[in-house]
Amino acid sequence: MKKSVLLFGPIGDFGGRDVEVNIISKSLVNEFDVKIFSSIYITAQSYAVLDLKRPNFTSFQIELNKRFFFLKITSYLFWLKNFTKKKKTYAFTKNKISKLFFNFNKHKLEILKNEVNEADVIIVCSQLSSKFLKEIIHFSKLLNKPCFVRTTGTIKVFEKNNFDFLKNVTKFIHHSESNASNLNTILNLPYVVIDQCALDDLKLLELPISFQKVLRFGFLGRLSKEKGILELIDYFSKQNNYKLTVAGKGNLMKIIIGKKNIEYLGQIEPKLLADFFDKIDVLIISSYEESGPLVGLEAMAAGKIIISTEVGAMKDRLFQTQNDFWFKIDNVNELNSIFGHLNTLDLNSIAKENREKYIREYKFEAIQQKYLHLIKNFC
Repeated sequence: MKKSVLLFGPIGDFGGRDVEVNIISKSLVNEFDVKIFSSIYITAQSYAVLDLKRPNFTSFQIELNKRFFFLKITSYLFWLKNFTKKKKTYAFTKNKISKLFFNFNKHKLEILKNEVNEADVIIVCSQLSSKFLKEIIHFSKLLNKPCFVRTTGTIKVFEKNNFDFLKNVTKFIHHSESNASNLNTILNLPYVVIDQCALDDLKLLELPISFQKVLRFGFLGRLSKEKGILELIDYFSKQNNYKLTVAGKGNLMKIIIGKKNIEYLGQIEPKLLADFFDKIDVLIISSYEESGPLVGLEAMAAGKIIISTEVGAMKDRLFQTQNDFWFKIDNVNELNSIFGHLNTLDLNSIAKENREKYIREYKFEAIQQKYLHLIKNFC
């Protein structure tokens, strides 16, 4: 009989964490029974369950609706009131009526403890500040279940005394040594470094490596301030020779549409990711902070040049490659010298090296073996 793995966290329908959960699930599902449990709203359209043969997922909302007829009725009534088909009825589990008569926190903790009890291994994908992190670590310790924490987001300075519960984590899983050091300078905790892989790397790896005479630049990600997209748009709108292709969605979408030298593609579906990379020669990562980002690995698999701020795992990923193009988002004009330098280099050689490193260290099979090795050691 297969051992069971519980994947827990604020797992939604679209985002980096949801992609992360999908990668972990695919890595383990052939040898373990994997269950995804979300502390927030999740549906069958979530990236977390994308392409899983038999997705097994639930959430606090779903479980509460199953167990309490009162919540099922009130959530349905509020679903009718909002007259929306965009969300499931369980999205309205917590409403004006139910909040008056129902102790949500008490019952959520009961459900969480039960889920931990039924699993053999717990993997939490969350930030250190995420709700229910402390509780699930406590239940894992209480029930003698190995508990791994896959950190998402950049680890920042925190008060050590408020996070002593992290000492009960079996092992942390970090994207990079740099993110691990952010935590371990405060608390010396056991960890392993396991990065990500592209969701559909086979199509990306099939893209031909070639470059246009006038380089084509691209940005792929959430259109929000922390991604540095405003500075990037401002820079390219003033250029005479270069254009930027932008894909993604977010609250800054309306600001981008119609800007000079900007081609906006909207949100890219996973199956069309290779089409986006086929349109560009160089990916620009302009973020103020990241833990990954996943798009950096996608660009490596696609055989593209990467210009990036020194965020997340990017320094580790491109270590000892010729792809050594870094800039500060608060001095975006540094791109001028980088663009000039690119025109003097053998870009095909650099792109091939990026792809070879991806295949060697980040291809799905490589990431899968790391997760399997880690979990099997504690089962």
